Amino acid sequence: MFRRMTALPRGHSSSRRGRWSVVAAVVALLVFYVGMALSASWQKGMSFDEGLQIATGYNIWLRNDLRIEAANGDLVKRWATLPLLLSKPAFPPVSDPDWRAGRAYRMAFTFFFEHGNDPRDLLRQCRAMVLVFGVATGLLVFFWSRDLFGNRGGLISLTLFVSSSSMLVFGAMVSTEMTVCCALLGSVWCLWRLLHCVTWGRVLSSLVFLGLLLLSKLSCVLILPLTALLVAVKLAGGRPLEWRLGSPRWFRSRSAQAGIFAGLFVLHGLFGWGAVWAHYDFRYLASPHPADTEIALLPHRHDPIDPTVVKFFEWSRRTHFLPEAYLHGTEWILGSNERQAAFMGGQWRFGGWRTFFPYAMWVKTPPALLLLLLLSIVGWWGLRRVSPGAPASANALPGPSVEPLYYRAVPLFALIAVYFAVAITWDLNIGFRHVLPLYPAAYVLAGALAGVWSQRGQFAQSGIALLLAWHVSGPIAIYPHYLTYFSPLVGGPVQGYRHLVDSSLDWGMDLPGLKRWLDVNNPGDRSPFFFAYFGVESPDYYKIKSRRLPGEPDWRVVDAFPLSPGIYAISATLLQGVASPVVGSWRKVAEADYQQAWKNIEIYSQTAAHPRRRAALLKQHPLSFWEAEYSTYEKLRFSRLCAWLRHQPRPDDSVGHSILLWRLDAAQLAAALIGPPVELADA
Repeated sequence: MFRRMTALPRGHSSSRRGRWSVVAAVVALLVFYVGMALSASWQKGMSFDEGLQIATGYNIWLRNDLRIEAANGDLVKRWATLPLLLSKPAFPPVSDPDWRAGRAYRMAFTFFFEHGNDPRDLLRQCRAMVLVFGVATGLLVFFWSRDLFGNRGGLISLTLFVSSSSMLVFGAMVSTEMTVCCALLGSVWCLWRLLHCVTWGRVLSSLVFLGLLLLSKLSCVLILPLTALLVAVKLAGGRPLEWRLGSPRWFRSRSAQAGIFAGLFVLHGLFGWGAVWAHYDFRYLASPHPADTEIALLPHRHDPIDPTVVKFFEWSRRTHFLPEAYLHGTEWILGSNERQAAFMGGQWRFGGWRTFFPYAMWVKTPPALLLLLLLSIVGWWGLRRVSPGAPASANALPGPSVEPLYYRAVPLFALIAVYFAVAITWDLNIGFRHVLPLYPAAYVLAGALAGVWSQRGQFAQSGIALLLAWHVSGPIAIYPHYLTYFSPLVGGPVQGYRHLVDSSLDWGMDLPGLKRWLDVNNPGDRSPFFFAYFGVESPDYYKIKSRRLPGEPDWRVVDAFPLSPGIYAISATLLQGVASPVVGSWRKVAEADYQQAWKNIEIYSQTAAHPRRRAALLKQHPLSFWEAEYSTYEKLRFSRLCAWLRHQPRPDDSVGHSILLWRLDAAQLAAALIGPPVELADA
């Protein structure tokens, strides 16, 4: 009997070995991904939005308080902060003014840096949770690609995913990007499969992914046009629909299929509506203490919103159709985009450009991926139709015949087309991350390289292997600064600040690196150090001693001091006039205001040794006037310095490519602050 059990057919043994080798390869690639993402995140500080996400999520668990930053990535907030329910870090009390007023960023700063918590430990706990979504997205990429192109195609797609700088950085960051990538890719795939075969498993998986998507981010509404497009393609194709709820049946008429799809749409709508209410604990009111009127919702920004949307909000409030916090958060997000300043390749604009995301994708996409996608077109031609004699995979679409490959890939093309078409109309042009969901779909499509590999010989195989190796080398070469990856075609990360800033390059995460740089290059604080920071961490926590220049957010205490020769460290986002006192280029009106403020400060300073003259000045204008005048002068002085630095060939050094450093002498400071402006726009 033992001999009979072990004497398996040779093909069976080979097949089993092949399956285990694929499993081993998938595990190895995902271990590489987890190791590269997690170890890099340990060397980085908190991103601009991470503290807000973590503090808000913990606040929801701890206080059942749903007011703060609602309807913007609540899934990642709740999921990432689950470990904090065990570690129980100290949290601001209900008497804290920032908590009561709903000031999320200030509340987060207090939580991380003023209550005795270890910020690095909090980040590590929460970032490790987000990695679950990163791994899940990688598995979705592999299985979908394998379903289309076989195991080799799945492994190619997964290799591209795990070696993507963007997937690595956002896979270990508490932000909405990876949850949206996972939920959107999973929703589209599950929906497409459900449109061809209705089973209990497919219905359940589609509902689960839809629920995750609705709680991931407001961009979840894109599932509506995607659904409409996929249903239209399915009905237009005239393919039958298999029904396996009960006795198996086939529906061939379009009207019968449309009726079933309408029922499924209603089911998904009700489930999604219930998921939103479940997240808000089936409670309409946002505040945990509605009787306490001093616990407030964050006031709205009064930017224009589409009148139809406004009417929907008003109706929803009257009928309690959706929770108050969800409505308030959605309205706040829709009304805030127009105020965002955008930077792109030396240009500034409020409201952004239609070309922003195509430009961002060009400068942030590795050339190896572009070449692989072009090469995969050859694979698509070779695999344009599945061989009728080929065995269908377990996940293949059911039907009387094997579907053409292009048809089975329709949802991927639809996701890319719809998402990209909507993205170029967005006014929020502050980060490449907002088009990140396009890339997992592109990685799946690149699995068509398996066709090139098998049909074009050793030369093609060598070319694909070299391009994959080039792609993998990208994050290894830039480790751990994945966020600052820029294509070598545009100068690489060293020139990144000339192309994009904000969350495409500089998201305030390099204070740990700045501390290490200062310990090596300015030991004992030998040179005066001036620092302008874009970010929400505490330089004091890292023991960074500096003269603080204007930053964003500007929480420092304004202290009068001259700019002297020394080391100047400026976040790239501030250097490029985004979130700066003077947004954009240095202009004639700013120069006039600077000269006037400078004269006023000189007049006030000259009276320091003459008490009577100082008293006379204070009679003309109170001390508050002169303090405000100095604040204006200081901000204009900083913006003028940045305008001068923007025209220098390159910084003397950088930290993580996001904090730029110069050693300036007296002559350079005079040229920047006193000499003729090197940049002077009319408006």
